[in-house]
Amino acid sequence: MQVRVPRLLKSVPVRCALWVALCFFLTSAIYLSWFYHLLELTNGVAADLISMGAGYLCQAAGLGLFIWQRDRISFTGAALLLAVAAVPALVSGSLAGAVIFGLIVNLLCGAVAGHYLYVLADRVESGRRGLVFGAGYGLSTIAAWLLSLPGQGRFLRSRYVLPVYLALLAGLALLTPCLRPAEGADVTDKPQPLSDKNLILACAAVLLLSLVKNMGFSFPSADVEAGLHMELSRVFYALGLVAAGIVTDRSRRHGALCTAAALAIPFIMLAVRDEPVSAFVCWSLDYLFYGFFSVFRAVLFADIAARAHRYALAPLGLLLGRVGDAVGTFLCVALSERKVALVAATFLLFLAAVFLFYRLFQAVYEPDTARQRSEREVFEDFAIQHDLSAREREVLRLVLAERSNAEIAQALFVSESTIKYHMHNLLKKTGCKSRMDLMARYAAALYPRLERG
Repeated sequence: MQVRVPRLLKSVPVRCALWVALCFFLTSAIYLSWFYHLLELTNGVAADLISMGAGYLCQAAGLGLFIWQRDRISFTGAALLLAVAAVPALVSGSLAGAVIFGLIVNLLCGAVAGHYLYVLADRVESGRRGLVFGAGYGLSTIAAWLLSLPGQGRFLRSRYVLPVYLALLAGLALLTPCLRPAEGADVTDKPQPLSDKNLILACAAVLLLSLVKNMGFSFPSADVEAGLHMELSRVFYALGLVAAGIVTDRSRRHGALCTAAALAIPFIMLAVRDEPVSAFVCWSLDYLFYGFFSVFRAVLFADIAARAHRYALAPLGLLLGRVGDAVGTFLCVALSERKVALVAATFLLFLAAVFLFYRLFQAVYEPDTARQRSEREVFEDFAIQHDLSAREREVLRLVLAERSNAEIAQALFVSESTIKYHMHNLLKKTGCKSRMDLMARYAAALYPRLERG
């Protein structure tokens, strides 16, 4: 019996983007509700330390637990436990209860995030990972913003928001089965060796980038923010996420360079904080470019994980990002009364981050640029040369990933006879006699191009 799904959901990237959006909407909205509840129970500084300090460290722990024990942590179980723990975290009248259950919620948010980052590496091809992640995060950011509008945020911080979270769980329950067929992330199914040196360099760079970015948000700019609505930041952030996804898929190098440029914006804001127009432009750019930063750390490790076929490493970027965010929060609170020291410390860390980023850029992006571009270009040239339709291209990608007709049919939600029909057309258009002949012809087109770089 064939599973019937809407036509739009037959696209693997669309399914994954919607799933990421629902997952992030659920976790981010619950986190915001918990933060608002903390503000009702304690002062703002304490709420920041609990939510962005201890909370982010718990999210990092949840991501680490997923990486360590992925096979034992089911997505359904983590999502259900998250919903259960959210109830006392959001309705508890004592600060201790709200903190304890809130930290459990953050731990489970990390586990849920580990699942969707794993899917990003395992189910989405490299040329679409940026947009799938950026669009998913952007859509959920706007949705969370809209949820905060009723009652000027009172609805989001009330217990009446709990049915919304149950509805999100129901949506995830319906969409998750559509992701089960493993379709392979890359055009080829051959794992590449993972360089320990490059992995350590990527970890150190993302950790420092996150630390500097978080500290930059705490620069003295009260006069800048006075005329700005922080809710509007989510719109700019969502736009930045989508833009970052598009740019990153077109060129990993350009996406990385935009991420590095984002680190300088807080320093520029500091210099122009007395100029309202310039300050607003910089403030907008800060959130736009923060989208590049979010996409960068997710896609960087998704690419690393997919190439090595070690998909559990995909959440490592967000894990390190959360650690950097937490440490940055603690440092900002500690230096809140010494603004000069805060700026000076951030600048020194900024220099170290730029150095590590430069080394990472040289090690990861410059040697692989020709290869990444060649794989995309060769596939497109091959498809255009043989006049392949959109569906035939999807089938070809899965054939190159060494999937059987039955697996391809299950992945594309069509019958096996339909796949045989497309295979017949593929072989006819390419002049091949068999599936192995087709794979050999494509390999002959791919590898000489890679040797030339």
